[in-house]
Amino acid sequence: MLYFLYMFSKPLFKEFTILSVVFVALHLLAIYLDLYWVVDEFDSFMHFLGGAWVVLGVLWLYFCSGYFSPEKRQIRQYFLISGLGLIFFSVLWEIYELIAGVTFVEGKEYPFDTALDFIMDLLGGMAACFYAYMKEIKDFKKLPKKFTSDSKR
Repeated sequence: MLYFLYMFSKPLFKEFTILSVVFVALHLLAIYLDLYWVVDEFDSFMHFLGGAWVVLGVLWLYFCSGYFSPEKRQIRQYFLISGLGLIFFSVLWEIYELIAGVTFVEGKEYPFDTALDFIMDLLGGMAACFYAYMKEIKDFKKLPKKFTSDSKR
């Protein structure tokens, strides 16, 4: 429990945890109410949230968890880490849907549905990436001058 509270104080972990709870709650509600099959756009909305969730998790793991020590924290690195993580997990999810038989789209609709899933993953991931980077800039500006690289010693 103390470790969780310690991690909760790190950047992006709170957002990642809240989005995890919201995502799971919406998924369970969608299964109970058959929203994936009744509301066409619900799957796209969940892919948007899933993309944001994956990117927040990957960025937290790489930049904020303490498991890695990245020297550079520029927008380029945020996009690179976000993109690699998002591609990996998006493709993995689509493979899971095929193997588990979750996708019921057949014939010529399947490529369109998969492309839409990837686009929504990408949009959610980009939103989370921009959020994380803007949060980084905001937190960096709050540091005392002695901790920034621009200050003279």
